[in-house]
Amino acid sequence: MNKRRSSLVVPNDLAYIDGVVTYTKFIARRAGLTAQEASELSLAVGEACMNVVTHAFDSEDDESYTISFELITGGVKVVIEEMGLPFVFNSKSGEAEAPGLHAIRTNVDRVTFINRGKLGKKLIMCKYSSGPHISELFSDTDLTAYKSCPLPSKEVEYDIHIMRPEEAGEVSRSIYRAYRYTYLKEDLYFPERIVRMNKSSQMISAVATVQGDNGPEVIAHFALLPAENREVAEIGVAIVVPQYRGRGIMKAMLAFLIEYAKEHSFTALYGNAYSMHKLSQKTNLKFGFHETAIQLGRFPPSAISTMKEKGLKGSGHVITSFKFLAHGQPKRVYVPVRHKAIIEEIYKKLGANRIVEDSAPAGLEPLRDESALKLSIKRSHQTATISIESVGCDLGERVNAKRVELENQGVNAIYIDLLLKDPHTPRAAAEVESRGFCFSGLLPNYTDGDVLRLQRYSTPVEYDELETESDFAQRLKEYIQGLDPRYKALHP
Repeated sequence: MNKRRSSLVVPNDLAYIDGVVTYTKFIARRAGLTAQEASELSLAVGEACMNVVTHAFDSEDDESYTISFELITGGVKVVIEEMGLPFVFNSKSGEAEAPGLHAIRTNVDRVTFINRGKLGKKLIMCKYSSGPHISELFSDTDLTAYKSCPLPSKEVEYDIHIMRPEEAGEVSRSIYRAYRYTYLKEDLYFPERIVRMNKSSQMISAVATVQGDNGPEVIAHFALLPAENREVAEIGVAIVVPQYRGRGIMKAMLAFLIEYAKEHSFTALYGNAYSMHKLSQKTNLKFGFHETAIQLGRFPPSAISTMKEKGLKGSGHVITSFKFLAHGQPKRVYVPVRHKAIIEEIYKKLGANRIVEDSAPAGLEPLRDESALKLSIKRSHQTATISIESVGCDLGERVNAKRVELENQGVNAIYIDLLLKDPHTPRAAAEVESRGFCFSGLLPNYTDGDVLRLQRYSTPVEYDELETESDFAQRLKEYIQGLDPRYKALHP
């Protein structure tokens, strides 16, 4: 059971709303929100429940609706799902046929409404703790943007260690000075959230410090970002203060994080390197990482503008590399026959203990009627991931409907994750690819085992701009290019 999530199934009855409000306050305080913030969130949830009971259903309807709570970085996400009568939600004017939406907007930090047609409606609300933004903690002079500078010739003595809570402000300030407001992980602008993320192990921060006039000064940050399964972690959030670059500090920090991950029972690490940033790719290769996927459109153009200003070319594509830290017993995986050769090559480079099958075993149970899908949307990245938890006969139709819905919402890249331990995956992959998706690669140990990731990027890719460091990454790029339906349509 995931202790960060809980849900309520609530009858269509006004009498139950007080109970929902009480539980919302409990969850909010557990997430670290203040009493005032908890009251604001519970007010918004109460208004939303009132709308559902009053306007979505008739009073005599024997219906219910579901409320899901999730503790997220710095706050709470609440999702209300119901199958009642539709109503118009105008995101521009803030007006709607159902009352109370103004109260919802003014009491939470983020609101998203999704009309899913015959699958009902979904209202998503996020409320964050109000820890001060970094701009409120330092003067304008202290937050001046970094500028390139010549490197001093003398050697620098630095110490690498897991971040202490009192160092979070310096980390946040470094992010702000380097990226201003363009950094996609918005939580890193709030030192209190950085502390909370580290306390809950959502992020494990390492810092490098030097001895300054007023004590230790943070000059670099690098972190592990554990996945939900706590077996694999991403390496990221890397920054070095300009005057200390070119001294191998980031490599030393990566070595530190690898050892930390081994000592704390992580089975694998992975990193996403910008396709135009060949130095990051080279560093990953040097430390024994191997390319397993290329994710098209992983970052929006707005996030890449700062990279282009620094002379780096290309779009928001990333090359994903994995490194196994521990190998367990051999695992059987089921892969599409058309991708078997490239998948076996990836596994070989990783040294993975895998038994690769390209057909279902005898006596396999037939597909169920309905698939089980889990949707995750990153609005800041303009991306969405659909995880296929179980394959059903309706998979193709469900994926296509989600694709249309997401693209209409401005999502730029959609990824489909299929579990390779499922014997139905080869059939499912063919169905998904027939809907305009193509191969992205493998994500080992990613969720409940290895994942085959398929992708659809809404913009035609200029593959010549997608730079690769290794021969295998080049081969992987050419493989994806040959399968990309949009590229093939423009280059028959």
